[in-house]
Amino acid sequence: MKILLIGDIYSANGRMMIEKHLPKLREKYKLNFIIANGENIAHGNGITEKYYKFLLDQGVNVVTMGNHTYGNNEIFKFIDDANNLIRPLNLPIGNPGKGYVTIKYNQTTITVFQVMGRTFMNGPIDCPFMATEKLLKEVKSDIYICDIHAEATSEKIAYSIEFDGRVNIMVGTHTHVQTNDARILKNGSMYMTDLGMTGALEGIIGEEPASIIKKFKTGLAFKHNPMETGLNQFCGLIVDIDEKNKKVNNYEIVKIVD
Repeated sequence: MKILLIGDIYSANGRMMIEKHLPKLREKYKLNFIIANGENIAHGNGITEKYYKFLLDQGVNVVTMGNHTYGNNEIFKFIDDANNLIRPLNLPIGNPGKGYVTIKYNQTTITVFQVMGRTFMNGPIDCPFMATEKLLKEVKSDIYICDIHAEATSEKIAYSIEFDGRVNIMVGTHTHVQTNDARILKNGSMYMTDLGMTGALEGIIGEEPASIIKKFKTGLAFKHNPMETGLNQFCGLIVDIDEKNKKVNNYEIVKIVD
């Protein structure tokens, strides 16, 4: 089984790169299952029902979110009915939406979930380690795949070591910078600290540079102004996993720039 995991899709340029390259990747690699992070797909902040359905139409099986889950108020109108959309599992009880989804592919059950890190992240967040232990105990599945939405690389690595051999695929999102550490861990799990971003390459994590540089200089808040010119990138990871023994056979980093 070949699984594609796509990093944070950022605004119009990110959507354009999905529309342009995902069909080619599906055909070239004969992809069976696709997971994409969509928390920045609507003007760099949140998701709308239109863009959620856009991803499904492009062949995405599960859309993950993150700390910008509720960045666009429209999500409250459809999140509870969106069967293939997940927000962080470890948000406090009472948050709308769900933290995981289990899908049957052929005779294999795949549970996709997301946890959010607590280091350098804002808002009330429950322990990602404890939330995962609870999920593994209560939800039985053949393959577990986790989107670790976190800022600190050390927290992501600690998480991967803790669940090596128990969560089959663990990949990071949120920092928008693709890391060069994709590897199969000693107990067989696939790990990568950050998938990278799908969107404008020449901005600052998807944004026009001027407003971000001003924020660093002054500390003042900024209004989202996604970069819409220059080169773009499509970032992700393809994982080949054996449906019989559930072991990762191989992987390939995806980085398309045009």
